[in-house]
Amino acid sequence: MLSIKQFVGKVEGNDTYENYAKRFLTYTKLPLKYHCFKDTLYEYLITYFDVESHQIRVKFKEKLYNYLQTVMSDSDDELLNEFLMIETCHKLLNFLILHNEKQPEHFFFINLIGNLGPIRTIGLLLKIILVCQQVRPSLEKRFAILFNHYKFSTQKKAQWLVKALENMQIALSTNFGTVDLSFIH
Repeated sequence: MLSIKQFVGKVEGNDTYENYAKRFLTYTKLPLKYHCFKDTLYEYLITYFDVESHQIRVKFKEKLYNYLQTVMSDSDDELLNEFLMIETCHKLLNFLILHNEKQPEHFFFINLIGNLGPIRTIGLLLKIILVCQQVRPSLEKRFAILFNHYKFSTQKKAQWLVKALENMQIALSTNFGTVDLSFIH
């Protein structure tokens, strides 16, 4: 029930994930240089990371900011377009979840789940796909790769992945499904 409340309820002041994403998208419709978009995307993504963990407050935010600054930096002076947005969000999913499909390196993702918890970590990923729904298949593919990587592992070893998958299913169902759960606020 906590997951449902999180993904349906208000998380950004008086906004749901969906409303907050719509406001962000309205802002990005203005003529905007790509480097400004990356700064705005960073602010959009980190808004609810006021947690006690020093790792998240400082190190994660710093890593995320530095990563976004390097993403397609040769395009920084161009105006934001659909291609730049899609590629940025795609690369962001790679950074957050899985760097390499052939050698599934996902320590950063495990670290996020360990420090933020599965609900907030999935909330971060939800924010990305709400502003760029074209990368949803990429997100699902990354989870499929992780699932296949751990399919013969013990439940104890893969418990973090089970929790992440459960929360991802709830996040996708509540934000992209047809059931109206708005009464849960």
